[in-house]
Amino acid sequence: MPKTVSATEMQNRFGTIADWAVESEDDVIVESRGTPKVVLISFAEYQKLRQWREQERRQEVLQRIRALRGEVRARNQDLSEEAADALAEEIREETVRRMVEKGDVTFEDR
Repeated sequence: MPKTVSATEMQNRFGTIADWAVESEDDVIVESRGTPKVVLISFAEYQKLRQWREQERRQEVLQRIRALRGEVRARNQDLSEEAADALAEEIREETVRRMVEKGDVTFEDR
């Protein structure tokens, strides 16, 4: 069960509270004037959260690519399946290139 502390308590006892979060493998909710403001989690939990976010981002990109592939096929019903696949691959590569240029994805992610 997450532990809740005030911002003042967190400020005064950061080391002890951080150790508790790591040892108990639980979260610490930090409140300011009774309102939750931030959560302290262990670095291991942070890494899991980052990995989960990255997987979600990749799934969203994949869904967009699949939707685009469907649109391309619908607009080009006279194309063979091979030609449609080639066109979808070209669009996917262009999308990834733009994402790399924008910094949304790194070359290692591909």
